[in-house]
Parts: sequence; structure tokens; C-alpha cells
Amino acid sequence: MSYTVSHFEIRARDPAAMEKFYTDVLGFIVSDRGVLDAGPMKGRELIFLSHSPEEHHQIVLIPSDAQASGSGIGHVAFRVDSLDEVRSVYEKVRKLPYAKPEPVSHANTWSVYFRDPEDNRIEVFTQTPWHATQPCRFDVDYDQPDETLKEATRGTAKTLAGFTATEEWQEAFSRRFADAK
Repeated sequence: MSYTVSHFEIRARDPAAMEKFYTDVLGFIVSDRGVLDAGPMKGRELIFLSHSPEEHHQIVLIPSDAQASGSGIGHVAFRVDSLDEVRSVYEKVRKLPYAKPEPVSHANTWSVYFRDPEDNRIEVFTQTPWHATQPCRFDVDYDQPDETLKEATRGTAKTLAGFTATEEWQEAFSRRFADAK
């Protein structure tokens, strides 16, 4: 059995600001919105957001009266197809006063971590062609040209435990997964 991430519920103190952030910065589309007609949150509007016609919603924003920052979610991670897309998000969030972007690599990814308007932590990443034993994390500079960034990332990654090509790691993991069944 395999699991695919479907959606996250995020409690929002300011649903309008959260909707604007997720649509303007991360490109989500409002797939639905509706008012709860029963339960303890009766009368409050839920906002459903998605990137995919295959998923009605990948995020649902739920109004909350909670005053503490963050929703209790460690972070929400979104995979994108390219380094250019990571850079694009980085360029958007680095201009936001609350986002606190962290451009990093985990050897197997190029990532940017940042905060939404209510201090929830988000990661946008794309895969690198390498793997290293996790956890690992090091800073990267997305202002560098692609080749310089790739060379610097590989240079650091190859000094880490378990460094290998992604395909080799995937093959080894597939064997371990098959043996575990």
C-alpha cells in the first residue's frame, strides 16, 4: 500500500490574508468555499484550494479563534518540477516581511522554507540528482547561476554520509521495501 498526500487543514485567524497568500504566492486556485451548517464552527466559511483537477482540495482553510502563531503543523511541503520554480517562489517570498525565507539543500533537494502570514512553515522543493543520509541541511544561494549552484550543491553533498546518485538510492530502497513485505 502506498499513500499520497491529499490535503492539509490549516486553521486561519485571517482567512482572507491566508487565501491571498496561497493564491498569489503559491498559485493555488480556490476550488470551493462554503459555510459550515453544523457543529462547533457553524456559520464559518471554509476555503478549499487546489493545484490539481484530480484533487478537489489540497488545502482547506478553517477559521480559527486561536491566538497562537502556527497551526501545529511542522511544515507543509510542495514538490515542484524544476529549480526555476523553486527560485520563482523564493523571489516572491523574499519580498514578504513575515516570510523569513531559508534557501537550503538537503543534498537530495533544493528547497526554500518560509512562513505564511500566520507563521505556518512551508517548504517548496525540487529533487537534485543526488542523495545523502538524512537528516542533512546546508545553505544554498539561489542568486547563483544554475551551473554554479549545482556544482556547489554537489560539492557539499559528496562530503556527506551516504552520498550517491538518486537512482542508486532508489534501487536500494526498492529492494529493502520489497524485502520488508
